[in-house]
Amino acid sequence: MKLTCLFLLSWFLPASLLANPVLKNNPEHNFEVFWRLFHEQYAHFETRQVDWQQQHKIFKPKVNSSTTPEQLLTILNEMVAPLKDGHVVISPTGDLPASAKYAPFYGEFPTKELQAQFHKVTLDVLYQQGFAQLKKFNSAPYTIGGYCRSKDYGYLQLNGFGGMSLEAFNRQLDEMVSEFEDVKGLIIDIRINGGGSPAYLDSLAGRLTQVKRLVGFGRTRVHTRKHEYTPWQPYHISPVSRKQLIKPTLLLTSGATISAGDHCAMYLKELPYVKLIGENTNGIFSPMLGKKLPNGWEVSLSNGQTVSSKRVNYEGKGVPPDILVVHRQSDMRQGIDLGLFKALAVLQKESDELASKTICYEQLAVNFFADSLMLKKPYEAIAAYSTGLVEEDATLLAPFAHKCYSLQAENKSDELQRRILAEQVADSNFYHQNVHSRFYVALRPPIQPKRRWPFGNRNARRLTVAHHITIGDKNYVRLHLSQGGWKGETVLVVVDNAGHIVEHCFLSYNYLNNPFYQ
Repeated sequence: MKLTCLFLLSWFLPASLLANPVLKNNPEHNFEVFWRLFHEQYAHFETRQVDWQQQHKIFKPKVNSSTTPEQLLTILNEMVAPLKDGHVVISPTGDLPASAKYAPFYGEFPTKELQAQFHKVTLDVLYQQGFAQLKKFNSAPYTIGGYCRSKDYGYLQLNGFGGMSLEAFNRQLDEMVSEFEDVKGLIIDIRINGGGSPAYLDSLAGRLTQVKRLVGFGRTRVHTRKHEYTPWQPYHISPVSRKQLIKPTLLLTSGATISAGDHCAMYLKELPYVKLIGENTNGIFSPMLGKKLPNGWEVSLSNGQTVSSKRVNYEGKGVPPDILVVHRQSDMRQGIDLGLFKALAVLQKESDELASKTICYEQLAVNFFADSLMLKKPYEAIAAYSTGLVEEDATLLAPFAHKCYSLQAENKSDELQRRILAEQVADSNFYHQNVHSRFYVALRPPIQPKRRWPFGNRNARRLTVAHHITIGDKNYVRLHLSQGGWKGETVLVVVDNAGHIVEHCFLSYNYLNNPFYQ
């Protein structure tokens, strides 16, 4: 499923009202329209701890019929300042740019000149570390970044998601993926990223995952009631293009990582082989809802809410890094890029560990199952997915202990029993550490397309994949093949740490009779 557009602009006052010169230029009326717009549409008063009714009481007395446009603009900006929301913009000229002005990073690098100097130091450090010249994106007159590589590592700088045609962006990303095919690790730098279009973010994220992943949820405030919202809608990233770049990846972030950049950090944080380095992102995830005041000024505000796949709300706080590195102007003036230095050090030290996490045991098990075990059971349009809720449940492996050689060995050494016991006495921290987000593995096209699923019930055509469980040096993936009527088969596929299938076995189950497994 493609992501919902991050930027939604609409206009709300009838033409007859806009044409009324008395109301159009009435400061008190414009103030009331502005206040009510936020009262009815803004989605983050609680998140950002602002009492909007109290703001009305404070600022309403400052506006009267003699208030000048300049004074009114100052009053409105002061009223929304406590929100510290970079998606809240009041523009007499019609420009509605998102802003990172409330972030500490912006305090260190407030001008375009300083930000350009920051990027120059980054490139200088890359050249000193053996990286080639940056191949820039064909985004003139905009500068959205580029990519380069050394012998072992790739570097991608993205300063925004847009600025060129999507087709051209995809073409250059594919060129980068081909050029980085043999690198040991990847650094993605979005420390100064002004956001942009979700389509460009989809294109990047889809080249960094080999399976469809649930990465968050979003909803929009509607009507006028305080707690009335649309239903939560899931956000997914899905593999795109013929090749993906599945490498140990470090994502550099800062408070100037805003809007679509915030989303990028939240989505990539879901990938087990990605680590974030730097500072919290800005924390403005909502779409920008555009409105026009009677006097013609244009206003944008945040009318949506976004949470991670685990329902964590990063609005106003930003996505936290795994490794904190604070960026300072004093370091830059000495030619130092601490974030980049840290990323290179982590790749040198942890690339093997992160590389092991690029192996998707679930997809390998499904491929083996479909190609080797389902020759007589065509699957056509069945969607295979992992539940994301049972990774920690080793008790479900127990029925296989007498049949699976790998589990027999673990059972003799009590590894399996120790894992089961750990689950039985575990607190919430154990499950938080072990439960993974839901993702969807893919089934290859059927070998014999004309064959049909043998079970008549359409709802029974379901293949559920449990997240792998690691015990000892083996990874166990359970595949549930439903026949309907609470019957089916559970197939256990054992994969070693290198991604090789070690063995498989299966049991039939019937949840309406005992024993469950036979």
